[in-house]
Amino acid sequence: MAEFFVMPQASPTMTVGVIAKWVAAEGAELSPQSVIAQVETDKATMDIEVFDKGVMLKHLVPEGAEVPAGAPIAIIGKAKGEDVSALVAEFEKSKGAATAPAAAAAAPTPAPVGGGPRESEQPAPASAKLPETAPPQKEDAKPVADAPPSPKPSAPQDVPQKAGEVPKLTWMGNPIPDSIMEPLGPYVAPGPRIVVSPLAKAMAADKGVSLAKIAGSGPGGRVVAADIEAAAAAPKPTAAGVATGRREDVTVRATQMRKTIARRLTEVHQSVPVFYLTVTFDAAGLVALKEQAGKRGIKVSYNDLVLKAVAQALVDVPECNAAWQGDHIVRRGSVDVGVAVALPEGLITPVIRDADKKGVRQIGAELRELAGRAKEGKLAAEEYTGGSFSVSNLGMFDIDQFTAILNPPEAGILAVGSLQQVPVIEDGTLAVGWRLKATMTCDHRVIDGALGARFLQALRGYIELPALMVL
Repeated sequence: MAEFFVMPQASPTMTVGVIAKWVAAEGAELSPQSVIAQVETDKATMDIEVFDKGVMLKHLVPEGAEVPAGAPIAIIGKAKGEDVSALVAEFEKSKGAATAPAAAAAAPTPAPVGGGPRESEQPAPASAKLPETAPPQKEDAKPVADAPPSPKPSAPQDVPQKAGEVPKLTWMGNPIPDSIMEPLGPYVAPGPRIVVSPLAKAMAADKGVSLAKIAGSGPGGRVVAADIEAAAAAPKPTAAGVATGRREDVTVRATQMRKTIARRLTEVHQSVPVFYLTVTFDAAGLVALKEQAGKRGIKVSYNDLVLKAVAQALVDVPECNAAWQGDHIVRRGSVDVGVAVALPEGLITPVIRDADKKGVRQIGAELRELAGRAKEGKLAAEEYTGGSFSVSNLGMFDIDQFTAILNPPEAGILAVGSLQQVPVIEDGTLAVGWRLKATMTCDHRVIDGALGARFLQALRGYIELPALMVL
């Protein structure tokens, strides 16, 4: 029996998904774990699978469409040729019900009682008539029945003008000022309705192409993806008086990941009281350890060493390995360190579980494997959620120092700058030393200034004497 296949919630924070690609065509036979579509979520582009045998009978939404989690996207049955008309009708009816409130809000204002024209249907100013209304009565005025009848006002008349001038309207013999009529303005007919496929609409927004300037090549003049590609590839004409080197603005469609990042970080910035603590570490010990490891064929990075040091410092100061939960603080039982990884469409934070119990090489290997799958959009939800503290490192981009925004509900994140050789004073003598700057962002509801300072002191011990990490 045919039934709806709904948009799954592919990540804990996903509310909507975009059909990036239909993998299973209509009529395709499906087996357990067959991939039917690729869906763009707030974290990655995920493969959507089925769990039973069946047949893809109908796609209900096109590629490029944005669909809420739990809404139907396809009809899957047991055999080809099943009648799906009832399900299609039910789907179309549900779509109509969802759009009814918006349609009601956009509906024109009903005509006044008596069959008069609506405001949008008023004639042009040249033939407009003002309503025949009596002046307002005072509260102590006599009833209208006792008052002498007032003469019925005559209709507006044209005031004779000189030859070639536009006649002006009058009211009871007096000219009507032009300022009364000007706000109405001339009637402007609405432009033609643009028929465009959802995929073409998304492509146009992504490429900065104006739909109003495209003649659709699809059925009934429908603008399709090929039209957008052609318009984007066409040379841009240079407007008169504008320098030829001027570039046009480009509108880029926000991915689900970018929308989620924007929403969550805005919430954190507005609702969490934070403060920052910045320190400068003597990193000569890190440099020496990495050089010694390299001579023995052991491949570790400075980032791997910093992650291990952070994990050990969280063991020493467990009050920072915590989260605010409304009216109480939860101190995490395990040290799970998240690491910010940059993606073309945004940012994701894979988590190294039990980082305090793992060696530097194991942390490095695990991080590289997670980062690689993150860039392919292949991380499972449990691999990028549930961290207890995070690290963001921009040292490889030669950033001296920066501050990072918290990754809720974690109470702390460490922003690590570049490792630099700088002039230093050692025992009263000018020398060259290795220095590393880091800034800790703290949720003040969990971490006070003195507590954050204790954590950074513990971290300093492991950064400046890394042998302590293995003792």
